[in-house]
Amino acid sequence: MTTDLKRMAHLVRANFITKSTCLAKDSGEMNVRETADFIRVDSGLPSDTFNNSVWLKEQVKPSDTGLIEETVEYFNKKQYPMALWSWEDRNSCTFETLRSLGLNEAETNVAMYADLDALRPDTICPAELRLKEVASAREIEQYEDVLASLFGESAEAANVRLYYKRVPASLLLNHSAMKLYIGTVQDDVVSTGCLIFAPDSVGIYDIATRQECRGRGFGSAMFSFLLAEARKHRTGWCVLQASPDGINIYKRSGFEPVCEVTVYENRHLFE
Repeated sequence: MTTDLKRMAHLVRANFITKSTCLAKDSGEMNVRETADFIRVDSGLPSDTFNNSVWLKEQVKPSDTGLIEETVEYFNKKQYPMALWSWEDRNSCTFETLRSLGLNEAETNVAMYADLDALRPDTICPAELRLKEVASAREIEQYEDVLASLFGESAEAANVRLYYKRVPASLLLNHSAMKLYIGTVQDDVVSTGCLIFAPDSVGIYDIATRQECRGRGFGSAMFSFLLAEARKHRTGWCVLQASPDGINIYKRSGFEPVCEVTVYENRHLFE
């Protein structure tokens, strides 16, 4: 990876760390541990959506296993699922080291970046869709309900709802680093999106559409709306993490891939 791409990978990682820690630090209900080597976020819930660990070194080496074991064991003892996020190249020793600790690869996404001023978002929006920033406690509930719907009737769906209920509405509505958005059709909230304002970038997250409303352009419209909102508040770099299926959509808007992001899980170690 070139020096410029490494810098962009670090930018994506730093934005994700802001997303993972900003509410956890400010709510008083969660635990965040930050060292020179890793960030660990314990949401206080058995949820691998919100329990995260991010390794900060260039590579995870066999000599680092003690530190990673500490984090993994911390969650295992509580019987809490967690996600460990890695931005390292697959040719590095990171992957073998994490596998040797018993962690399983859960998913792989692609980190992407773009200059906000150079983006070319699609401006077409379905006529029936209304997009807006979340502005009330009721809209927070509607936002969380769409995200929870991604998990069906599972325990994780309940944890997603509980997470947003445990964070004061005043914090969610006025946080300097996070803005939540919803898309409505008539009075029904059908889509969500989130912007994270880190010191050096704006991140796009949580673009989701209810299962029964997919295929109608709501997710693409939310993406374009988030780009417009990001440009309204900030210049500079915009970052996101794309699923393999979504890469081409973001490329067409001007985003470039920088590296893979691999998520490892521990759930199988205690269930």
